[in-house]
Amino acid sequence: MDWWLTDSEGIVAFWLLIFAVCNGLRGAYCWFRDKEERRVVEGLLASTPHPVRASFLLGGVAEAAETAVCMLVDDGVVKVSSTGELRPTHRGRKQTDHALRALAEGIRATPSGATTRLHEIPTEARFTPFRRLVERQAPAVRATASGKSQSLMLATSMLTTFAMGVHAGGALAPTAFFPETPRMSWLYVCMAAWMVQWGPACLWPSEKRRRWKALDTLCEDETEIARAALPDSTRRAIALTRQRPEPPPPPPGPVRHHTRGDTGGACGAGIDVDSCNSGSSCGGCGGCGGE
Repeated sequence: MDWWLTDSEGIVAFWLLIFAVCNGLRGAYCWFRDKEERRVVEGLLASTPHPVRASFLLGGVAEAAETAVCMLVDDGVVKVSSTGELRPTHRGRKQTDHALRALAEGIRATPSGATTRLHEIPTEARFTPFRRLVERQAPAVRATASGKSQSLMLATSMLTTFAMGVHAGGALAPTAFFPETPRMSWLYVCMAAWMVQWGPACLWPSEKRRRWKALDTLCEDETEIARAALPDSTRRAIALTRQRPEPPPPPPGPVRHHTRGDTGGACGAGIDVDSCNSGSSCGGCGGCGGE
């Protein structure tokens, strides 16, 4: 035990072991935490998810809305113009899926004389039933990593490196691996130990990293199959309205021209030039008194 606490190389090994234990504990926690999600993903891979739910797992409500619109257009329930405007047809196949039926009803509820655009579906109130049904029917699976694991392990690597230096200073241990050098050389040893820990810490998934690659591939296939039923021109027209257009810039305000009389301000700012020049002097303004 003394070797771990007082020997120079033992101090380095002790704190590297602490870092390894922290990684192991975090890995065990994540394994047990994701046990139920792995079961759900295995069930999805064994079956065929609905295209709208598959699109939701890929990109949220926006992707689900685009796939649902494509399916309604293919069924003849909705028609799309060349500029991407959606209008109900009041015909077509009857929708058995609750989310698709809710979306069709939301498009029919568009005010008379107006049209629906794709970017309105994730935000407009009349499409709230569609959004709720999609979110409720979607599998309880986190598509991306939480991001806490990588942050925690990077913080742990810095903490163990700092603790290593404090431990070596308190034990008055000579520099590890280079006992003949000044004890200030512990700084370089700690930096090397931090670099050794930094590599494994970066291997933990970041927040934007997709967690289930096999599920993503399946969802991409189902989404593409549903959208591929439409001609490419129709798909491009629908995609035209994915982004909400930016509002036009405000019109420029009126520009006021200020004039100044020869007397240095008697005919002040904002006074009509013609009225000031109506007489031979500033008397026409009323402010100079005609003198």
